[in-house]
Amino acid sequence: MLLMLFLVAESCGDLKEKDSGMTNIGLQNGYPVLKVKVGLKTDEATIEAVRSVSSKPIRVDANEGWTDKEEAIRKINWLETQGVDYVEQPMPAHMLEETKYVRSKVHLPLYADEACTEASMIPHLTEAYDGINAKLDKAGGILESLRWIEIALAVNLKVMIGCMVSSSCTVTAAAHLSPLVDYADLDGNLLVANDPWRGVRVEKGRLVLPSGPGLGLTPSYPALSSACDEKAGSSSVQGSLRPSRE
Repeated sequence: MLLMLFLVAESCGDLKEKDSGMTNIGLQNGYPVLKVKVGLKTDEATIEAVRSVSSKPIRVDANEGWTDKEEAIRKINWLETQGVDYVEQPMPAHMLEETKYVRSKVHLPLYADEACTEASMIPHLTEAYDGINAKLDKAGGILESLRWIEIALAVNLKVMIGCMVSSSCTVTAAAHLSPLVDYADLDGNLLVANDPWRGVRVEKGRLVLPSGPGLGLTPSYPALSSACDEKAGSSSVQGSLRPSRE
């Protein structure tokens, strides 16, 4: 389980205060790995602020932020010295040739996110990336995400399974595929204050799947729970959240 750090600051001093504070939140909640958003002019200051309070492994996502290949190479090689495990989407998705060049000059694994939006794209990424980020939100569901994983493994790409900011419904569905991948980055539901579902949990940095049938989801709101438990009077009932058991 990864802690996502979304860092926005106007000055280096402010940046260090915000970053170290957010990192402490991750440390207090027992996350074994930190994920940091980079791709800005303040990348070095961001990582240094995190490192000032934690020596835990870091994984970074540049979100297409580096548009100059030499800058990308310099920053990735520096990140390697800071205990970073991998870099997600270092350059814009359309800059495939530039990313190939960057990959030839660095040692850290590169993962495609925005550069991988359809299953048919996966075989064309093998020279530029070491792996892909498969998201149910991008692929369109569990079965298509499973197909992404199978294709990636067939062409010797590693796989991480990620998510958007979404409810426990999507994140729990993705968590069921996590045993098949190299990395699981599934924390989007932790950013939702009014999550309507209870599903996968995080215990000491590990994903713990629910034990119920199907995805194992249960409603977190009384009204939704009542709707789910209500027995359908006939097959003509519309908008039912659960099929009739008659």
